[in-house]
Amino acid sequence: MPTTEVVFLSLLFLGIASLLAGNGLTRLHWRTGLPPYGRQTSALDVALRPESYATGAPLRTIRALNLTGAVLLTGAALITVYEILRAMHIL
Repeated sequence: MPTTEVVFLSLLFLGIASLLAGNGLTRLHWRTGLPPYGRQTSALDVALRPESYATGAPLRTIRALNLTGAVLLTGAALITVYEILRAMHIL
């Protein structure tokens, strides 16, 4: 398997795992005054503003996991763009 495929898959899976861990921690420390996590809850809003949904204890960890996941997924997207440009003989 080429190196770019290995890096792409690694970034993709680690990014997804990081975002899932951040979401899981948010759900574990859900504020008691809010309705439970459900279909009406925006996953993007929970990821961007965890302080509105989770109690204060793990907020730094949740933010770090969400940011790490976003950066890793961006890296996977950049590798995809690189491969497209390389296939078009632009690079």
